[in-house]
Amino acid sequence: MNKRIAAAAAGTTLVASALVAVPATTASAGQLICDPGSRSVSWVSTSHSRVLTHEPKGLEKEYTGGKKTYTRTVTHEKTLTSTWSVTAGASAGFSVAKILASLDAKVEGSYTHAKGHTTTKSITVSDQLTKKGRYWFYAGRLQASGYWQGYRCDRGTKWIKQAHGTAKTYGALVEGATRCGEKVSSKSIASLVQKKYC
Repeated sequence: MNKRIAAAAAGTTLVASALVAVPATTASAGQLICDPGSRSVSWVSTSHSRVLTHEPKGLEKEYTGGKKTYTRTVTHEKTLTSTWSVTAGASAGFSVAKILASLDAKVEGSYTHAKGHTTTKSITVSDQLTKKGRYWFYAGRLQASGYWQGYRCDRGTKWIKQAHGTAKTYGALVEGATRCGEKVSSKSIASLVQKKYC
């Protein structure tokens, strides 16, 4: 079964300090444990899920087999946003790119590193069918969110909590068609479609 996956969102170079583990204790006198003034992001909790951004569209009747390309229009169902917020503390030294890149590295999948939202338009999905069965055309994305804490390195001897907040983001568009009963990854958008519509 052929599936087309849109190109993954462009990656943002990870700032090394964003992924440094925050030590539990401060350093001994004169010992440096971090670069003075650097920032680090730590995640208290994260989650990720699969989301159908467009309502799946099935064929009018069961496909009889043979190699043929079908096209269906799927209507918009849900808009996803990519953003971050500071619940408390000073946000200086932290940015949307740093926070979302760190979230991307923490959870499974590949996500956008910039603020934005998904399309609200209906889209056309095409796929080549080969086997007899009932098919559903779909479009969806991965979504991730989490609660973060930001730390600043003070004179190189200890990490000081500077800010905390929430963040959420989404991945590249995944579209195609899935046949009811075919084997697909349990972590795929196609699996979500089968569970809801087959």
